[in-house]
Amino acid sequence: MDHSVHILPLRNRHDTRGASWGARVRLQMRPWGITITDLAMALGVSRQYVWQVLYAKTPVSNQKQGEVQAAVDALICERRSGASFGQRLRGARLNAGLTLQQIAGQIGYSWVAVERWEKDICLPKPGVLWHLRHLYGVGEDWFPLNGAAPGRPQIQRQAHG
Repeated sequence: MDHSVHILPLRNRHDTRGASWGARVRLQMRPWGITITDLAMALGVSRQYVWQVLYAKTPVSNQKQGEVQAAVDALICERRSGASFGQRLRGARLNAGLTLQQIAGQIGYSWVAVERWEKDICLPKPGVLWHLRHLYGVGEDWFPLNGAAPGRPQIQRQAHG
């Protein structure tokens, strides 16, 4: 009898080596709050088709993969430049599957403070942004520490907790 133990290596959720093409695209979409519906509308196809493509249920050509990737890149560019800081903050929280109360408890603030950040009433402190980035699973390019959107001047509001 073979009693050897098989240990499966755990992958970092941001490590896309070995992941399918669809999984890599889904990982790109998640921090930006891009849904299958958003991608389907950008491509002019059904949500079901996009789901089947991203979850490898329907084979697609390299050309179609390129079209899907280009649509995702365009949506990310749009989100990077178009959404307010609070909208992006809220989108990241929702995509992480967290409620206002849950995230507030994890960072030691009230849910009202988190809601104020998401409504662009005030900005969280840089240290809080660092924690939020890690809790939401987004990179520095998406969520700059100074509170400004990439390519935009820093917001001159006072940081409140």
